[in-house]
Amino acid sequence: MFIATTDNMIWQFLIPHINDLTAKGAHVDCFCNKTGFWFDELKNKFNLNMIEMPFRRSPFRMNNLNGYKKLKKYQKLNNYDLVYCQQPVGGMLGRLIGKNFNIPVIYIVHGFFFFKGNCFCKNLIFRSAEKFLSKYTDVLITMTKEDYLAIKNWKVRYKYYIHGIGFDNSKYNQSSFDKNNLKKKLNLSENDKVVVTVAEFIKRKNYPTMLKCFAQLHHMLPNTKYLICGTGKYFKKIKSYAKKLGLEDSVTFLGYQKDINKILQISDIMLLLSKQEGLTMSIMEAMHYGLPVVTSDVRGNRDLIDDNKGGRVVHIKDVNMQAQALYSILTNKSLQIEMGKYNKNKVKDYDISVVKEELNQIYNQVDL
Repeated sequence: MFIATTDNMIWQFLIPHINDLTAKGAHVDCFCNKTGFWFDELKNKFNLNMIEMPFRRSPFRMNNLNGYKKLKKYQKLNNYDLVYCQQPVGGMLGRLIGKNFNIPVIYIVHGFFFFKGNCFCKNLIFRSAEKFLSKYTDVLITMTKEDYLAIKNWKVRYKYYIHGIGFDNSKYNQSSFDKNNLKKKLNLSENDKVVVTVAEFIKRKNYPTMLKCFAQLHHMLPNTKYLICGTGKYFKKIKSYAKKLGLEDSVTFLGYQKDINKILQISDIMLLLSKQEGLTMSIMEAMHYGLPVVTSDVRGNRDLIDDNKGGRVVHIKDVNMQAQALYSILTNKSLQIEMGKYNKNKVKDYDISVVKEELNQIYNQVDL
């Protein structure tokens, strides 16, 4: 029983790991919420056994109780030998199934709901919940240093740290294409400096701060343009805010991009000022293409970007610091190249082959 809260999580990160489990002789059924085109692609293009569930990202939604009841029915019907769960809600429901049916559970933490910088009450609630559920977790796997330190003293049978869920660089080819033609289509001139963000339009991605940061940068460096890739519930609201800041001519909203590799190859630097993250795939994509990154000092982001080496790690509320960080890199070509090379080398530590080997070592060590 392979549980994730959303289909997008499986589509982005988990296909190679499900295929590995299948190659080892396991029958894998995937349970998740259908949030977009990903569900049908997973089923029809990747031939995964997909079962739609009414999960929601918030643990307080009643849909999750209905999801738990459906999981119980499937467990009684199919008698699964192992629960393999991801994301906070998927992890919560998966471990309750494990407890209820007395079957082993592997839980991979992409990012706890409690973290440094979050409010005290929320951290207290979510930390207590995770610590309680850890009693019903046979293998607990984290992928950021902050999360691993948080569980170090918990009484879990097996606990591990791995380098993310795996960056599959084979997806991101650097085949030749007409960069100038793409720039023309996006109204970019040869002298423009291009800032890029790849992120969903949700509150924790902190788009208002990124737009204010870019507005300040654009005042200092008028030949900068900002490409934003992504969709989400706050798309219209953020686009309206950009207009309010007078950025209509310098910010381009590109929506969801399947060929993000081309956008990254015509960009000079990535900006991501999230309030909360696990290990961000978009940052790893930028690192792969040799871009420096200016990012917020939060869990996950600071694991990937070494301050003053691969970019700048900045305070989430200090717009002046953020804009100055972008300006200092964009006006120093040799520094930009040096940081890009550093990132291109560092992201190799998070390669899918590295993570697969780490997981295989875990499978060989644990006794479930």
